[in-house]
Amino acid sequence: MAIASLALAAFALNLNTNVLGALLPFLPEDLGIGSGGSGSLVAAAALGSAVGSLSVGPLAGRFGRRGVLIGGLLAFVVVSLLHLGITSLWSFLCLRALSGAAVGLAYAAASALAAEVSPYARRGAAMGRFNAGLFLAIPIGMPLSVWMARSGHWNGIFVVQAVVGALGAYWALRAVPPQARSERPAQQWAVLLSRPVVAGLVATMLHVGSFFTSVQLATTWLDRTGMVPKEDQMMLWVGLGGASVLGSALLGRFSDRLGKRTFVLATSALLVGCFGLLAGMAKVPDPWLLLVIGALLAVTAAARTGPLQALVSGLVPDTHLGVLMGVRGAVMQVGVFGFAVSAAPLNAALGFGGVLMLAAACQLLSYLAIQFGVREVR
Repeated sequence: MAIASLALAAFALNLNTNVLGALLPFLPEDLGIGSGGSGSLVAAAALGSAVGSLSVGPLAGRFGRRGVLIGGLLAFVVVSLLHLGITSLWSFLCLRALSGAAVGLAYAAASALAAEVSPYARRGAAMGRFNAGLFLAIPIGMPLSVWMARSGHWNGIFVVQAVVGALGAYWALRAVPPQARSERPAQQWAVLLSRPVVAGLVATMLHVGSFFTSVQLATTWLDRTGMVPKEDQMMLWVGLGGASVLGSALLGRFSDRLGKRTFVLATSALLVGCFGLLAGMAKVPDPWLLLVIGALLAVTAAARTGPLQALVSGLVPDTHLGVLMGVRGAVMQVGVFGFAVSAAPLNAALGFGGVLMLAAACQLLSYLAIQFGVREVR
């Protein structure tokens, strides 16, 4: 029940992260968004999320992880409702930064609690179910946000995420037990003194940055090549998002049986192959083969996320889980930003195939970081 409540919270938080891309074409012209404003909105949320994530360790030492989670979710609810009063680009930017900070704070606290309430032997399954809530925001949130925007209520989705966030806070308060071992006061970057932790965080940064950004850029590529026009892409993302949910929820248990490190390495190798195959067929794609590889990629990437999170969580004492998950959240934002900056010139020079080759290289480096830098705790 604790994991289910945390998954609901993750669902609400990831709604905030994913719906903006679906809403951009429907935003009112008087807001003055434009192409530059769109990028600023994304950057503001990412920056806020990084700052919020880094606040978890110090705050958890004072208020406990559950207290930080509830406080972060309540702040998320308030800021989400304030989106109803947006009148300009500047007010939108401020609210994106504030909501990003609340997301970073609450998600890192929820990640630490998910690790805390589950023994390491079953943590792959627990983290898989927890992250399934995260991925569920794609097949549900994106179509819902588009439907509401087409109905003339583009900011209505923020009311939905506020309601879900409030339910998540209430359920977490009832289902998540008080913290058994308090967060030990420590320097924010103390966890980086451990080489295995650094290797695990680097692997996470490379994995999340390359996968998340490639998926975002794929929408333009599919539309430009005429394979899936932007008007028809919604059902594709619903299907692939649903595949991600199943991969995360069902395969995490298998990682506990096989060994989390072994599972992460195997799925990493599979991701390298998927991205490599997609890069090879980027110029002359076969739609059906592309769909098969894309589905395999979605399932594998989602299935890898929870076990990798569980693997890294086992590298620190339970008293440092809040600090670890906070640094992890910030590192993921760095990965997204770094890959996006690197992919832009490649996309211009080599097309989307160059972006996919860069993603394959990042997944390979992620594999090597685990292979040579991390040994599983027994």
